[in-house]
Amino acid sequence: MRRRYFLQSSTAAAVVALTGCGGGGSGSSTAAAGAATASDLPVSVATPATAGTTTAATTATTPAQPTVRTTGYPFGSRLDPYAAGIRPSQSNATMDTLLTKQYDAWKAANVVRADSVVSGGYAVQFSDRTYLTVSEGMGYGMLLTVLFHGHDADAQKLFDGMLSVVRARPAYGLVSNGQPSAKYLMDWRVSANGASAGDGWNAMDGDLDIAMALLMADRQWGSAGKWNYLEEGKGTINALRACNMNSDGSTRGLPSPTNNRTSDYMIGHFRAFKAATGDTLWGLAVDKAYQLLDRMQTVYSPSAGLMPDFVMNTNSASPQPSTGYIGDGNANEGYYWWNACRNPWRFSSDYLLSGDTRFAQVTGKMIDFFNRSSGGNPTNIGTGYALDGTKLSGGNSAAYSGPICAGACVDARFQTFLDAMWDWNAKNLTTGYYDSEIQLLSLVVASGNWWTTA
Repeated sequence: MRRRYFLQSSTAAAVVALTGCGGGGSGSSTAAAGAATASDLPVSVATPATAGTTTAATTATTPAQPTVRTTGYPFGSRLDPYAAGIRPSQSNATMDTLLTKQYDAWKAANVVRADSVVSGGYAVQFSDRTYLTVSEGMGYGMLLTVLFHGHDADAQKLFDGMLSVVRARPAYGLVSNGQPSAKYLMDWRVSANGASAGDGWNAMDGDLDIAMALLMADRQWGSAGKWNYLEEGKGTINALRACNMNSDGSTRGLPSPTNNRTSDYMIGHFRAFKAATGDTLWGLAVDKAYQLLDRMQTVYSPSAGLMPDFVMNTNSASPQPSTGYIGDGNANEGYYWWNACRNPWRFSSDYLLSGDTRFAQVTGKMIDFFNRSSGGNPTNIGTGYALDGTKLSGGNSAAYSGPICAGACVDARFQTFLDAMWDWNAKNLTTGYYDSEIQLLSLVVASGNWWTTA
């Protein structure tokens, strides 16, 4: 089992280690680390809009007709055509059959009851069974359940159970540190007995996915039921802004707010957050992420187009790869390692929907390198690279090969390589934590089934 560390993107959190691969309210702002009951959780219920009254002075005026928002996006429907890119040389039916079977296998292996946290709760089981879950896994699980509605009749029940766990374990350390909105963020780790185990701090990547999943849930199911998904999503977005963002649009890390993690540059999420809130900071976040990625590639990885797990001095004219021990607490933070391996998936998923060619270029540089260095053979792709392209670790991992498959969708010049990457993933599906979630989400993107609310 690999040891991977996680950045907790908050202003006061300590760097904490986890064994394995993963991890980093409308909950009570004074929540302690003990288990919560259902009664501890306020239930958000949408209030139906009330029609305006008509006075004698306005009886001759025809009132404006309300905009009708349709809900529902069943898996396989591909309601939002991609704006750009290519897909594997497979039929939609073939890809969807593979993905739904793999989703079922993933769910059976990883989604567990979490009644020790809250009655009716569900969680994505973490690889180290000392812990029940981490916020990263909850974000992945919420994305997957909302995406596979229409295939999984229990998707909303599982989603709501996961949301209940998220809200029952808020980032209480940030709340007590003067950030009341952090009740909408999750304590980044939960112990096997259901108690908070992350000292009440959040991990940005988990909360970014949770916020995105909530916006998608509003489109999928509407917000007039047990949970007002839209308001919960906006609450999480605003809390991320307050706790995890700088005013220039850069994400905030540790031990300095001018250090950050490239895998937190979730460009498509940022666009959706701007659309949901109207907050221009999220537009700045898109531009700042591109600036940092472009510098990492052109200055530090001109031959391979890679980027490091962590970046330092993001507020300066000369941001640089981590020199080590500033984020996850290890010497490999300046390499394309177990965080940055997710980036081709994150960046391509935005380009395919937005058509923003900046992120096709960023992704394309990485895919050119992997295609060239592997000779087009997925089995030659390793698990870790220096920025000059030197392979640091052998073996194959779906956490690397899944995102590379999604990344190869950005340009027709990668069609042969894309088909090889799809075939490798289809033959090497896994249910192990971290690898399985990343692989499945990446293949959803490659198959044309990804969508957002941007």
